[in-house]
Amino acid sequence: MNTPIQRLRALMAVSETRDKAGFLSFFAEDVEYHYHVGTRPLIGRDWVDKFITRYWANHSATKWTLVNWAENGDMVLTEGIEDYVNADGVSVSHPYMGIIEFRDGKIVAWRDYFQMKDPAAA
Repeated sequence: MNTPIQRLRALMAVSETRDKAGFLSFFAEDVEYHYHVGTRPLIGRDWVDKFITRYWANHSATKWTLVNWAENGDMVLTEGIEDYVNADGVSVSHPYMGIIEFRDGKIVAWRDYFQMKDPAAA
C-alpha cells in the first residue's frame, strides 16, 4: 500500500468494517480534517476519533464509493458517493468531492466538499 490511492482504498475497506482503531491508524497525529469546508476543521487524531464515533452512531449501512480520482504526488483528488441510512431511517445517497494529502503513508490533510443539507431531505 504505497501509493495514495492504495492507502485510500485500504481506509475505505477499514471504514466499511467500522474498525475504529484501524480507521484512526491511517491518520497522522497532527491531521487537519475539514469534514465540511466552511466549518471549523478537526485538528488532530483525537478530534477525528470523536467525530467518527458520532458519525458512525448516526449513520448505518454505509457504502463509500469512489467514482473518479486523480493523484499528484502525495495528494488524491476524489469524487464519489456515500450511501447510508441516517438516524431517522432515511436512505441517503450523498455525492462528494475531496482532497486528501498523505505524508509518510498517513493522512495529514483532508478537505471534503459536499452539500451539507441531506440531499434526501424534502
